[in-house]
Amino acid sequence: MMRLIFASLTAMMISIPVALAGDAPPEGEDALTWCEANEDACATWCESNPEAEICKEPECD
Repeated sequence: MMRLIFASLTAMMISIPVALAGDAPPEGEDALTWCEANEDACATWCESNPEAEICKEPECD
């Protein structure tokens, strides 16, 4: 039982950064391409980061 709890907690801790990373343009890659492929995530991200260059693009509105 303790192993199951430990395994579940470990899986959750590993998945949280992956989930959060998917909601922002990847560093070192083309943010415009990311916004075109992830329009909803891009719009949500731009609401929190209006100063970002990609958020000034009409494609990301």
